[in-house]
Amino acid sequence: MLRSALLCAALGLLRVQPFPCPPACKCVFGDAAQCSPGSVERIAGLGLPTNLTHILLFQMGRGALQNDSFSGMTVLQRLMLSDSHVSAVAPGTFNDLINLKTLRLSRNKIPHLPGALLDKLVLLEQLFLDGNELKGLDQNMFQKLVNLQELFLNQNQLAFLPASLFTRLRNLKLLDLSENNLTHLPRELFGAQVNLEKLLLHSNHLVSLDSGLMDSLRALMELQLDRNHIRFVAPGAFDRLRSLSSLTLSRNCLDFLPSALFLHLHNLTLLTLFENPLEELPKVLFGEMGGLRELWLNGTRLRTLPSAAFRNLSGLGTLGVTLSPQLSALPEDAFQGLGELRVLALRSTGLASLPAGLLRGLGPPRCHGPGPRAGLPLWALPAGDPCRDPRSPPSLGSSQPAVPGRAALRPNRSESGAWAQPMPEGKHQDRSLFWGLYFLLLGAQAVITGIIMFAMIELGRLFRKLIRDRALV
Repeated sequence: MLRSALLCAALGLLRVQPFPCPPACKCVFGDAAQCSPGSVERIAGLGLPTNLTHILLFQMGRGALQNDSFSGMTVLQRLMLSDSHVSAVAPGTFNDLINLKTLRLSRNKIPHLPGALLDKLVLLEQLFLDGNELKGLDQNMFQKLVNLQELFLNQNQLAFLPASLFTRLRNLKLLDLSENNLTHLPRELFGAQVNLEKLLLHSNHLVSLDSGLMDSLRALMELQLDRNHIRFVAPGAFDRLRSLSSLTLSRNCLDFLPSALFLHLHNLTLLTLFENPLEELPKVLFGEMGGLRELWLNGTRLRTLPSAAFRNLSGLGTLGVTLSPQLSALPEDAFQGLGELRVLALRSTGLASLPAGLLRGLGPPRCHGPGPRAGLPLWALPAGDPCRDPRSPPSLGSSQPAVPGRAALRPNRSESGAWAQPMPEGKHQDRSLFWGLYFLLLGAQAVITGIIMFAMIELGRLFRKLIRDRALV
């Protein structure tokens, strides 16, 4: 049985006729080519075989893609033309690519795309147009891409999006519109994105979030709105986002928040509001959010906090209210209900004293600064600045807990204040499972290697037998 299978495999390998690899390219796999450098306008002259499934072109010379650049490549599945100087794309350039699933045109110099350019790419799943010079998009640009799952339009110069731009993209799961010049989003823009899981809108010039804009995004899990100019958020703007786990609103121009804005975000685990000119928080802002682990309110104009403002955040582990010089008073029950809090940062505020019962229920406050005293209870340390390491000056880049994700989600400065309390300590991770899996994988690798060696030996014997049999005939 094994010999028959090996013989069939050997004969199959003998029948394979690899295509001739063009001189300017490398062909690592049988149906894939990697070409660089060269001229964009002369791609058709490279002599690329039409039976390729993967093409990677990069660092090409300045020029425009022609309508015959990929002529006849009906089986192509992945086309990547990045980090080049593509200045234009002719209509019909991709008309033959009827089986294409990934198209990457990242980091080029494209200012405009023909409206019907992508009409034949009905199987496309990933489209990368990031890092170009696009200033606008035809409203019918994506109408045929009914299977598209990921769309990257970030790092362009888009200032406006047609309301019907995404109406056919019902299977879209990731949409990146970050780092553009967007100031306003039409209310109907995301009406069809019922399966969208990740929406990136950070680093634009948005000034408001209007009512109804997000209502269709029932599956959304991550929403990045930081680094905009948002001054107004409509009441109930996030009410339909019941699956949302991460929301960033930091570095905007918000001076107030509507009451109950986050009331229905029960699955939220990360919320950033830092570096907004917030003057006060509404009495009711958060609903039941047992999963929220981090809340950042640094760099605001808050003068105080509402009583029991965080009582519904029972699982909160990190709370930062620093770099807020106008924060001068706190109610005694400001942190009521935060039994799981491990890091509380109140550095660089206007607080001259703290209410006697402020930290009741939080556990003993501990030093969170660098040095050998980190983690020790404050009452056990000398008077003065107990959290400063006496061996070195204080550092701006010290021990603030990192916010997951992009560096843009972190406050600009250190938050290693004296009021910090990392509770659990002295525990070591049990790595026995890791080492067990490691040795198991090593054993599996040895077995697979042995099988391959045995197969190669048997294959060699079969070849010798075939040669002898033919010699005797």
